[in-house]
Amino acid sequence: MKEVYYVYNNEAIASCIFLSIFNRVEGLDIARCCLVLPFLLDDRTINYLSKNKNCKLENMIREQSRLFISFNKRYLSLLPVTINSLTILNASNQISIENEVTTNTIIDFDDITVGDRFTRIQEVIPTFLSMIEIYSTIQLYRMLKIQL
Repeated sequence: MKEVYYVYNNEAIASCIFLSIFNRVEGLDIARCCLVLPFLLDDRTINYLSKNKNCKLENMIREQSRLFISFNKRYLSLLPVTINSLTILNASNQISIENEVTTNTIIDFDDITVGDRFTRIQEVIPTFLSMIEIYSTIQLYRMLKIQL
């Protein structure tokens, strides 16, 4: 991936995304955390989710196959950003990492201006979470054709 990719998709925005997600769920396993950024740091996926609030993952994969052609590549490229973000949040006692990743504090992002891009991402997080919650982590990895 190009250097610009890591400037645009960095640990700062990734940490905000994780904190926003952990405000809404009790916890996520680490493998599921690794699927978050390839979805939510892709502008095309955000645009689709913002227009389709009640979509199902299997329909999205079938109807928007172009979004998933490079999913494995995004997954692998964003894995270090995911690990770094979770490590930073853990070191600052924002989250705890054990069997699951859980939050130690709730941050209200409604009172904070983080930027337009994060605002757009934050708006689709409930849609994203409802879309993946019905699947096990193993099912998600198979559906998304993740190759480790």
